[in-house]
Amino acid sequence: MLQNGNFSGGWETLPAIPGAGYLQNQRPHHWQIVWLEPGQPLYDDMNTTVTGIPECVHKLIHQLPPHEQPGGSDALILDGDAVYKIFNSAAVFGATLSQVVTDLTPGSTAVLTVPIQAHLHGDGDPYGAEAGVWVNGVGGGWVNGGAMGDRNWHRHRIEFIVPANGQAEIVIRVKSKWGLGKDFFIDGVTLETDAPPPPPPPPP
Repeated sequence: MLQNGNFSGGWETLPAIPGAGYLQNQRPHHWQIVWLEPGQPLYDDMNTTVTGIPECVHKLIHQLPPHEQPGGSDALILDGDAVYKIFNSAAVFGATLSQVVTDLTPGSTAVLTVPIQAHLHGDGDPYGAEAGVWVNGVGGGWVNGGAMGDRNWHRHRIEFIVPANGQAEIVIRVKSKWGLGKDFFIDGVTLETDAPPPPPPPPP
């Protein structure tokens, strides 16, 4: 099943990036994180060029002000003791977080839910920030900042049939179209299936 959906299961600090001020991003355990390089098109927006690399890090409870901690008025942690943050204060950027889930029951119905919160920092363009979720290459497409709202948990939801190989490639993407500050927070990712639980092991 899905692993480390609450981003509280640790991470690997990646090598420093010389072209980005020796930024060291964090890769959550069981996930892959890949960002677009400057000069590349912004995913399907071929007329927009990436200008910077986002910072991708975990924020722990003690690193957040009280109103952003669990139970606060602007809580950023939905489950566990961390939230994953992808952001840049002055660049066009895009990043992809992904995980391949295995050992699912072929033919079962599964539901992926990915809560994402965008901080728009006053950008009035509804398409200035977007996020999208795909499973095995199929999904709901991009949801723009106007639909997600500012500082609001938008729950991206995909229902799908598990293929014959029992695998689900989960892809989460975020992008910022303008050189203005944008923050994306991801937490509480879940994958539920209607397949019956496996039988208990036989007694010794």
